[in-house]
Amino acid sequence: MECLWSGDPRVRVLLGKQKLPEEGEKIRLSRFVYFLYSEGRYLLFHTLTRKLLSLPPQMIDYFADGRLFSQDVLAREVPAKLYEDFFLVPESTLESQIYLELMDVLRLKEELPRGITQYVILPTTTCNARCFYCFEQGMKYRKMSAETVEDTLRFILRHKPKDRKRIHIHWFGGEPMCAADNIDRICAGLNKAEIEYDAEMTSNGSLFTEETARRAFEAWKISEIQITLDGMAEEYARRKRYTSSIKDPFAAVIRSMHLLIAAGIKITVRLNVDENNLGEAFRVVDYLSEEFTEEERKKLRTYAHSLFGQLGDGLNACPVDTGSDALEARVVEINEYIRRRGRMAPDMDAVFRLKTHYCMVTAPECNVLIDADGQLFACDAMPEYMRYGSVKTDIDPDAWKRVTAPCAVRRECGECVFLPQCTEFDRCPSRMAYDQCFRQEKRRLDRELRAIDAFYRERQNKQRDAVETAGGKPIQ
Repeated sequence: MECLWSGDPRVRVLLGKQKLPEEGEKIRLSRFVYFLYSEGRYLLFHTLTRKLLSLPPQMIDYFADGRLFSQDVLAREVPAKLYEDFFLVPESTLESQIYLELMDVLRLKEELPRGITQYVILPTTTCNARCFYCFEQGMKYRKMSAETVEDTLRFILRHKPKDRKRIHIHWFGGEPMCAADNIDRICAGLNKAEIEYDAEMTSNGSLFTEETARRAFEAWKISEIQITLDGMAEEYARRKRYTSSIKDPFAAVIRSMHLLIAAGIKITVRLNVDENNLGEAFRVVDYLSEEFTEEERKKLRTYAHSLFGQLGDGLNACPVDTGSDALEARVVEINEYIRRRGRMAPDMDAVFRLKTHYCMVTAPECNVLIDADGQLFACDAMPEYMRYGSVKTDIDPDAWKRVTAPCAVRRECGECVFLPQCTEFDRCPSRMAYDQCFRQEKRRLDRELRAIDAFYRERQNKQRDAVETAGGKPIQ
């Protein structure tokens, strides 16, 4: 058994070493242990402590069959170590309760800022594309009025953090660049008021010019933009279905990416994948590697994500894959290909640090979404039961109580291996379909653990090669 990562130090300090069980109590595997087979060995990951172990197959067979063990098993070295680190627990352990208590302590120690510091703002729901998978299909197109823009600016200034913490704004839509004038006005007001802020944007990337790219970096203080590429030129145009104002959409987006990187903005490319464009994803990865210089690629990140549960409206009405295991396996292949082409190290902190806030709902005191009508929401999915006021009338006290009321752990979630990296929020709209959120978390963790495992293997191979080059002596 090999330890690849010792876990989140904050969790290790708070939990300490597990106490021995009561006399006669059986031992079982923790519900928070996730197994992943990877190239001849099993990765054993604890989703609460964030500790990662590597085990040979015969060892995992012993622990993964759902058996109960007598306390005699703790006399052996490996089970004793697994018990000490909470991979094995007493049969009666209420692990969801341990998780909730631990999160309460971590959140208390965080000392959230007094005031709102995180904004998702929709300057418009208008978009110049008609993506067949867009979750906003059927939504009424509207743009923030001049009055709502001014009310939004006043709301932000009224709720600015008392301790002068930096504000972060995520420009979303629709296509935010369809309302660049609204972004201009809000940012100009923040700059005039000397409010410290930074920003990011989700955009299709089709409407940037050299001037707006420069403005996005300098005046709007945008550091990163996510842009979706679903394939090369023909497939991209077929899926995005731009209005006639964009003659060559793929070329326009690539040009924008060059301009944005030159201005100083990082680009994250998301490849939306279903069974109809798998080959296109690989072509896009190769194209980006050739189209952008080595220096430009320092500000360019790419990842693949599967489409699921969407209907192919506008694509001959053919349904896309609904998250099958076969599709997910191909998405893993694409992400591994991206990693190899880019020589990128995985984000260790994102995997091994326990998140205290899964989404904006878990910290509504400092997070808010403002839609194009100026309505305030505690969730970026914008369900009506999460609306609690407007920028014009401010926060409604009764609605605020409803939004922030204590929540219980859903029955399905209490037994879920992914609870510590998901959310206990029982009114979460993404948690209404348990199987869907389970697949989502599994997909993400599989991708991250495989990338980490490959990274460790490559590093070990380099170290071995270096030793052999030095004639068998370790290089100092």
